[in-house]
Amino acid sequence: MLDIGFPEFLLISFVLLIVVGPKDLPKVLRSITTFIRKIKTMASQFHSGIDDLANESEISDLRKEVSKIENNPIIDSEINEIKDLKNEINVKSLKDNVNEIKNSQKTSVKPKKTSKTIKK
Repeated sequence: MLDIGFPEFLLISFVLLIVVGPKDLPKVLRSITTFIRKIKTMASQFHSGIDDLANESEISDLRKEVSKIENNPIIDSEINEIKDLKNEINVKSLKDNVNEIKNSQKTSVKPKKTSKTIKK
């Protein structure tokens, strides 16, 4: 901020002591410090306000980009194609599973040989 070294501070304090006088010096220093505090708070509020505006503008830009992406018919058509492909794959895998089950049942069930014995 301000680069005030010891020699400058000594000069300012000497001039202030001569101009104001030792009697009113504490009152003047208090008023100067309150004035500096007010300026600092106003500056920080201004800075935070500018930051908020910048963030809001960035957020609005992002919202616009997202709405462009959401309203893109190419993306919607690709998503629908992927969903259709997924459903088709699921149906094929189910058919394959059913065929495998049928084949396994046919091979596991063997006809029993019946023995013909004649009872007399």
